[in-house]
Amino acid sequence: MRVVVRSLIRWVWILVLCVIAGFFGGKQIERALPPTYQAVAIVHLDVQARSGSGNGIPVVQSVAAYATMAMADSIINVVLVHYPDLNRQAISREIVTTPDLNGQNILFTVTLSHAREAASLANDLANVFVAQQNAAIKQGYEKQIKLLNDTIASEQTQIDEFNQKIVQTPATNTIVIQQYQDQRNQVQNLQNQNVAARDNLITQQALYSAPLSVIQTATPPRKPSMVLGTLPLVPVTMLALLMLGGVLIFCLERWSNHINSAYVLQKEVALPVFGTLRWCVPTPHEIPLLAFSELKHPYIEECRVMMADILLQAEKAQARVLAITALKSHAGTSTVAAQLATLLALSKRRVLLIDANLHQPSLHERLDALNNVGLARLLEEARMMKGSVFASGAVSVIDRLAIDNFIVPTALPNLFLLSSGMPSTNPANLLSMPEMEQFLKWTATRADYVVIDCPALAFSEAHILGVLSDQTFVVIDATRDRLKQVAAMKDELTGGRVTLAGLIVNKLNRWI
Repeated sequence: MRVVVRSLIRWVWILVLCVIAGFFGGKQIERALPPTYQAVAIVHLDVQARSGSGNGIPVVQSVAAYATMAMADSIINVVLVHYPDLNRQAISREIVTTPDLNGQNILFTVTLSHAREAASLANDLANVFVAQQNAAIKQGYEKQIKLLNDTIASEQTQIDEFNQKIVQTPATNTIVIQQYQDQRNQVQNLQNQNVAARDNLITQQALYSAPLSVIQTATPPRKPSMVLGTLPLVPVTMLALLMLGGVLIFCLERWSNHINSAYVLQKEVALPVFGTLRWCVPTPHEIPLLAFSELKHPYIEECRVMMADILLQAEKAQARVLAITALKSHAGTSTVAAQLATLLALSKRRVLLIDANLHQPSLHERLDALNNVGLARLLEEARMMKGSVFASGAVSVIDRLAIDNFIVPTALPNLFLLSSGMPSTNPANLLSMPEMEQFLKWTATRADYVVIDCPALAFSEAHILGVLSDQTFVVIDATRDRLKQVAAMKDELTGGRVTLAGLIVNKLNRWI
């Protein structure tokens, strides 16, 4: 869980960008895909009116026919006059008329981004359609009745003409009279049929002149018609981008090879980890070394565990000279070296702490010592001594030096310090002198442990001191170092003569 939280804090700017992009992106999606509301108005066709018109005079049409007529321009244009904001071509796709053959109904379905407007438009379409079609049906009845009346009047004229001809024909001319009577009877039969049809239409007109009616008005829907419309697009978009940001952070973590735990580091590079030092407040270099003997602090306990692991490893390998270095500068090497030496001294062992970081010496400040003389001055004086080193031996050269002028005791029992001094020559040349190796061998016979604070591995002196030491421990800065860099360092050191004992993870859990 800590690894996840650490990763999120490390890449929090990605999550912030995802939130901002999700907010504005959601707003844009809401504008592009607004929620739509569907309103339905239902028009009913009287079945009796439809069945009553089946006498050869198609005054009332079928439901399917009326559903097709409902989308006529004569209806749409009349209704859209009251909706100037709606586009004629666009709105045609949002209006659907569906025939219900079983119920003899016509459904007017309108889908718009505003619920009230959708309901109002559906009702207006239904009402205008009913009004226009009922008026057309009424006109159809009147037209059919007028045509029948005209036909009946024409037939009556023919009948009157035949009666007049019968009267004017001599009674003796029975054949002609019979012909006129037959023709008159035929016309009368047709007239009687037309009269019956007219009376039937008049009855239908009285009963079914308005067969279409709105049986259900549309009400403003409360919920959008589509699932997308029911979703709060801004929060959903923000959540989606946050999830995408989480995936991106996961990929970046895998790609960046951050050191999130000692277990991952040990597993990836196959090197033992002898200490896991978490960042704390107050910072590690602000904790007095004298407080390590009594103060109860989680960081000090971690340092004690580190010391115990290193001590066990050193005793097992019979190592006396321990070099502490790092991949990069400012990894906390000096702090770790001082703490290790302090804890070893507190365990009743004589410890010499050497500040071999001639580029950025700091141990003299931590232990309140002077830096006017030190390792650099010791080596320079050893080199300038008269006599042959090979003839007299390394020990005799070191013995001739006034060691007490260079190695000073500290406020801590059993802990002695050899500060860096101020070199007058290149540090790499100075530490590569034979006198350095002779001095380390000499100190190893007089101290239980020698802890060397080395510069970072970017400097050649670190490699020189690693070769001269019995064991080398590399401080890993969890905030800056990467797994691939540690693996490359391992290959480089193990390929030479450096005895790489293991790693010390520093600044773990520091949020930067």
